[in-house]
Parts: sequence; C-alpha cells; structure tokens
Amino acid sequence: MKTLTKIIAGTFAAAAILTAAPSCTDLTEHVYSSLSPENLSGTEDETMDMLGNLYVQLRFMYWAWEGYFDINEESSDLIMTPYRTYGGWGAQYINLHQNDPYAGIPHLWQEWDYCYNGIMKANQLLETQSIIDNKEAYAEVRAIRALYYFVLFDLWRNIPLEISYEATLTPGYLPEQVAPEHVWDFLSSEVEACIDDMPTTKLYGRMNKYAACMLAAKTFLMHDSWLRGFEKDASQNLVVSEYANANRNWDSEFFVTNAQNENKWYKKAYEYAKIVVDEGGYTLAENYLDNSRCNLNTDKEAIFVLPLDGAKAAHNYLVNKCFVGRGGQAFGYSGTPWNGSCAVPQFIHSYDPDDTRLTDTWAIGQQYYYDDGFPIYEEEQKRTDDGADMLTSAMIGAEPKHKEHNHAAGNYPLVYTVEVHSINNPGAYDFEGARFKKQEIVPGNRGTYGDDVCFYRLSDAYFIMAETVLRAGGIDGKTDADAAGWVTLVRQRAFKDNPAKAVRTAAQLRGDSVYDYGVRECSTSTSANPYDDFKYDASGNLLTSSFTEYTKDNSATIELGGLLDDLAWEFVGEHHRRQDLQRFMLSDGRNVYNGKTWFCRKNKMAVGDWHNNVFPIYTEFVQSNVKIKQNYGFSDESATEQPAG
Repeated sequence: MKTLTKIIAGTFAAAAILTAAPSCTDLTEHVYSSLSPENLSGTEDETMDMLGNLYVQLRFMYWAWEGYFDINEESSDLIMTPYRTYGGWGAQYINLHQNDPYAGIPHLWQEWDYCYNGIMKANQLLETQSIIDNKEAYAEVRAIRALYYFVLFDLWRNIPLEISYEATLTPGYLPEQVAPEHVWDFLSSEVEACIDDMPTTKLYGRMNKYAACMLAAKTFLMHDSWLRGFEKDASQNLVVSEYANANRNWDSEFFVTNAQNENKWYKKAYEYAKIVVDEGGYTLAENYLDNSRCNLNTDKEAIFVLPLDGAKAAHNYLVNKCFVGRGGQAFGYSGTPWNGSCAVPQFIHSYDPDDTRLTDTWAIGQQYYYDDGFPIYEEEQKRTDDGADMLTSAMIGAEPKHKEHNHAAGNYPLVYTVEVHSINNPGAYDFEGARFKKQEIVPGNRGTYGDDVCFYRLSDAYFIMAETVLRAGGIDGKTDADAAGWVTLVRQRAFKDNPAKAVRTAAQLRGDSVYDYGVRECSTSTSANPYDDFKYDASGNLLTSSFTEYTKDNSATIELGGLLDDLAWEFVGEHHRRQDLQRFMLSDGRNVYNGKTWFCRKNKMAVGDWHNNVFPIYTEFVQSNVKIKQNYGFSDESATEQPAG
C-alpha cells in the first residue's frame, strides 16, 4: 500500500455547502471537481488521489493561519501573543488568551470551513463505489471524517451532523444543528467501527489502525469534560431545549459519577491507548526533539503525521509567528519573522532547570548568529564580516539588561527575556517573552514551512493510560504506581544528566500544580520605559512589586495537578493544552480553564457556568443560515439555551 509521502493539493473536490468564507453568505453553493466518481476505475493511484484531498484539508485545518494550533494553544496558559508596542497583532489573540472570544474572530470561520469541507469530501467518497469496494480505504475515510468531527465537537458541541453527501445536493438545503449527545453517539461509534478494518502497517502521512485507536482514546478521554454543562433545573432534571433530547437517560449515560458508571469512558480510553502501546510497534524516540524534526517519516514514536513540504505543501508558519525580525538568523533562517507569540512567563518558571525540554523548546537570552556564533544585535550594521569592530567596548561582553530594550537608544542586543510586563496595556516590548523553537527551523529560506506535524505519538498513549488509571483508581490490574512508571518512562530522556529527577511518584501526580497561577500585569506604568518598573532582588528574581496588579491564585487546588504539569512540559505546542485545562478539575467544582487566572487573564467563570468551554459560532454562519443558532452565552446573537461544555 502506498503512503502519502508529501500531501499536495488533491484532484477530487466535494460540495462545501456547510461552509462560508468571510463576506460570503450563500451556503447552497456547490463546487465540483473535474473528476466524476462514476467514472473512476478504482485503481490504487486514483484512490490515493481521492484520499489525499481529505488529508489536505487536515493540513489547512491544523496549520492554516489562525488554525487548530492557535485555538488550542493561544487560549491556554502556556503560549500567548501579546500586543507589541512596536508593531501590533490582531486583538483576537488577546481575546483567546483571556478566554473572552467574540463571534467575529477569524479562527472561528476557518476551522468550521476546513472541517466541513473535509467532511463533505469524505461523505462523497463514502458514496463512491470504488471506495465502498475497498474495505481498508472505506474505513480510512470514515476515520478521517471522525477526526474532523472530533475537532468540530471539541470547539462548538452544537454542530450540524452531516453523513450523507447526496442529501446535501437538494436545492435550498441548509444544515442544522443536532443535539450534542447525537453527535457524541455518532463520533464514538464511528471511530470504533472503523478500527478493525484499517491497516496495521505504519503509513507515513495516513491514518492506520493505531492512529484510529488514538482518536478513540482521545474521544473517550474527553467524554466527561465535553458533556459537562447541560443546563439542569433545581431538581437536577435536564432542561428541555432545542439542544437537548429529554428522552435520553442522561443521568445513566452522561452525567454520571465515576462510582455510577464504574469509569466506563476512562476504561475505554485506556483500552485503546493500550492497544497502541502493546501492538503498534512504536517506541519512544531517543531524543525529545526527534518528534519535531522537519521530516518525520522515520520517527519511531510518531503514530500519525501531517506531512508538509517546503515547496509543494508549505504551511507551517511558526518561525514567522514567534520570532522577532532578526531572531530567525539565530537558526539560519533568512526571512523576516513577524514577532508575536511567546511563552507565558509563569509557565517557564514551572520547569525544573535540569529538564532539557526547557532549552529544547524555548529560545531564551542572548541570541547568536547561526553561521559564526557572533551575538546578534538590533541592527545589521552592528555586525561586520570580520567581527566586532563596529561594536563599542561597552557593548562587547556586556550583560544585557531589561532597560536596554529601548528602541530610541538603539544598539541593543537580541535578548529574549522570560518576563513580559503586559499583554495589551500598553503591550509587550519586542524582545519580551521566550520564543517557541521546538519545531525544527531549517536553515535557508524554508524556516518551518515544510515541517511535518506529529498529530499523535506514543508518549500521548502512555499519558492517556496513566491519566485513566489515576482517575479510575485502577484499571485492568494497573495501579497508581504503574501510572507513575509510565510518566517516568517518558520523562527519562529529558533528565539524562540527572536520572533521579525523571522519577515521578503517584503522590506527585495527584498533588497540586507547581504552576504559579495568578494575574501579573504592569498596566499603568508612569515610566518612560516600562521596563524600568521591573525590579529584581540580589539573586536576580523578579519582585512582585514590579507589577501594578499582582494576584496569586491559590483559591482552589487542581486535582491531579502534578499530572497536568507533566502534560504541559511534554506536549506544549502540540494542540493539547485547551483540552487538558478543561479536563482537569479544581477543588471548587470548576475546571482549570474556567477557574484559574494566569498572567493577564483575569476572568473566572462562576461554578456551574461552562459556556466558555466552547467557542461562539462565527457570525456570518449564524446570519446566513436561519437553522444555525449561536452558542449559549455569546452576546452577538440570540442564545438562550446552554449547550454542553
């Protein structure tokens, strides 16, 4: 069976009636390819062309500007994009960070659009005889479609469920939302149904049995957090609404405690992750960064990869999104990055200093030219071919200080600071914030454009097994000790020089997070240079008096907070974090996503208010289709029923 070595634009298109680009309100438009399914012979090459177009949509969904990566990472407590005082960014990133999205954020149309385009293409293929006759191809298409629905359900819950291509061809057809429990039923059953018919061989760029198992494990792992929050009355009876089916036995099927259902959903997640670990033939990569190389065709840990190519399928923009203009030259990148995303400082402080994932993931401190190791300064003319003769003696070897980051002064070194004084009041200076570098930055003009994306990897399976065993109090004879052992196994490569620190105990995983949650904001500076407000003690530690608003968030502990920390250190920048924050609960009954504050994120949802677990539906989708209702709690449209999550 062929693999999709590098996915480029496919040749097979389907109707896209569920989508609408900004400023487009006609949801009945149909787009067809030059190939008709009836005329296809069913050769392997034709099948690969058809399947390839489904994967193309995944590439756009994930890495398109304002795609799935942005939504899940920028809305969390690890990565943010502040307004830059010398070059601003879109306010949508600040809204995401502050958990205050609005229905006009471009992210919202893009994910909906790409996912439903992929679903419609999948539906068309599933009604194509050559695909129907190919058992493996048929199962693969179903699995890809399920992955698209996973993303849609994760982001919105209240979505149209379209599983027939022919039905959408009816003139005047408009999709309509269905109750979230129906989408859950379809998603969970669909991904399970296709697993046994999928190939077991490793397929670069394609889903196989074990990728489908990972999707199933993720689906069941998210059940409780996804279906938390349907509105109930004072007697705990489900409030009948257009989003809820009152005929379902909700208390036994969905709103059940661990004791009531014997952790059935966690057990399912565990079982599918275990299949991957026991049967898949995958092994942990020797080095952490092996999972972030440009080409992951030979990565032994990768289970499902989205292949990209710098020439034919370029779409990974991280080097541009993260680095200051001259910062790419520290990696041999000759382009001009846009200076945006950086780490939330509190997250950087959470790392153990011996954890090599810190330096593997983040660029911090003085930056140096890739070719000769010479320090990078703000202006090119500060560096000459033969060395430092254009630098003043005071600059050479000088320890960079925060206050030197002043454009008016010039001649300042390129130093990424951990601390960031503000997200938008007035914003961050150019060099504030550690920069994400985990994705391999290829020297030359390519940067990260052609970097593959590891969607699922073996470490993820180990962590799912650990989490489910901890939550269930044991599964299949496995105990807390086994869970701690799996986490330790993954951590070992990050502590090769200090193996003792790799060891995690069950008590540590069950303990509270070490993340120093709370607001850190220098929003009312009166200094000409706000960096002058940053004050340090004799050891170089930032004093809390530096912030005009400083609030430690110790109001509630995080259940399994230690495990949540380990998930952050291992998977930062891999589209996990928003889901993790919603899955982990606080002692006061909220989840971390709604209940904790960090950096400049101040809003905290009340206990029982889950509406911000989902996003608003893009304004034009609501306005252009009378059957689409805005999600509860978002004010741009009429929304009276509280959805799941």
